[in-house]
Amino acid sequence: MILVSAMTLVVGLPGDSDEINVNNSDNRVSTVKVLIFDGDGSMEESVAGLKACLDESNSMNLSGGIYFDYDTSSQINSNTLSGYDILIIPGGNSATYIQGSNIDDEAIKQFLNQGKGYLGICAGAYAASNSVDGDYSGWGLASQVNTIDVSYDGLVEITPTSSGSKLLNSSETSLYHQNGPVMYATGSSASSFASYSDNGTGYQGYSAIMGESYGSGRVLLSGSHPELDPQNSQLLVQMILWTTKKS
Repeated sequence: MILVSAMTLVVGLPGDSDEINVNNSDNRVSTVKVLIFDGDGSMEESVAGLKACLDESNSMNLSGGIYFDYDTSSQINSNTLSGYDILIIPGGNSATYIQGSNIDDEAIKQFLNQGKGYLGICAGAYAASNSVDGDYSGWGLASQVNTIDVSYDGLVEITPTSSGSKLLNSSETSLYHQNGPVMYATGSSASSFASYSDNGTGYQGYSAIMGESYGSGRVLLSGSHPELDPQNSQLLVQMILWTTKKS
């Protein structure tokens, strides 16, 4: 297991002494402990973007007083998940996630049953869905969300639904999309928080962000990348807060 703790480096101007300032939660309302998968199949840029968004939130207080204490791990199992509030599976290769031995989906289900959260972005959304285009099954963390495999690389516009107005501040948002899923519900327990408002993916009107409960926990899936350019740290923060029941 590889764990990397978050810290912010503050380097003095020429002539000043160099200083390392480790962010902490001493003056925050509460702390959310985040585990990011950084192993086989994960996309380096996605992991780096997630860290950058959380660092920005901690330094700019985008979360209204909540501090994000994050680590990364190349293995996801009951031991590595212990003590965390949310697991984020980033963009990457969903087939590797599902077929590989580095992610124990049964451990994730137990984690969710304990009231914890899961955020899947792009490949992480494919892997956590019920099925991918009817071709193969996901882990079923969002058991009433099916995904459709899309081949599109570029910007997309997404519009919040009434359920997702808090996530997106009731406004249309441009996000980077890299072959991520479009989604649709197969039952009433799944909620759509945003839909694709342009036809870049070829599936205008389909869901871009969906959420569902699993046991006592919550699962949130995003087809596009809030952590990649144009980076939207505020959206990512709101996703985490919903998933961890902080909003």
